[in-house]
Amino acid sequence: MGGHLDSWDVGEGAHDDGSGIVQSIEVLRTFKKLGLQNNHTIRAVCFANEENGTKGGKQYGKTAKDNNEQHLFAIESDAGGFSPRGISLEMDDVKRNQIKSWVNLFLPYGVYNFEGKYSGSDIAPLHEMGVPTAELVPEPQRYFDIHHTAEDTFEKVNRRELLLGSTVMTQLIYMIDKNW
Repeated sequence: MGGHLDSWDVGEGAHDDGSGIVQSIEVLRTFKKLGLQNNHTIRAVCFANEENGTKGGKQYGKTAKDNNEQHLFAIESDAGGFSPRGISLEMDDVKRNQIKSWVNLFLPYGVYNFEGKYSGSDIAPLHEMGVPTAELVPEPQRYFDIHHTAEDTFEKVNRRELLLGSTVMTQLIYMIDKNW
């Protein structure tokens, strides 16, 4: 799971994509704090150069391939730290339907949409290698008010909404870790 470190120079990149980095790290912190024992290695990846060529994602994919790493799943958060509304699933129908069968676990967090089929540019190389991929889909109403502008600052991130996103990612990672 991951997000990207770089941003457009006009803003701080708090939503695009500091929030994705924070959410990914929060998943690891939550596993540790709750004493959850994972069956598979779980990584938070801070990609570089997403805004100007996706070199970090490409290099991560190349390194994974060169090292013959077996990724079970990858998720990216790169649409802002707003309230989560869905998870876009780029994978085969068997895995997609399994995740969709868990919808009741996500409804308390306002997550109901599992119809998207895009998973983000940084993890695209993993998808090309056959890895099931996904992207957290937050409420889009305010995203383009700040996207790639000077308004993309830390003060514009709502802590509760940001943590709801990390909670949803944690739930999904936990379920995949235990069921795949």
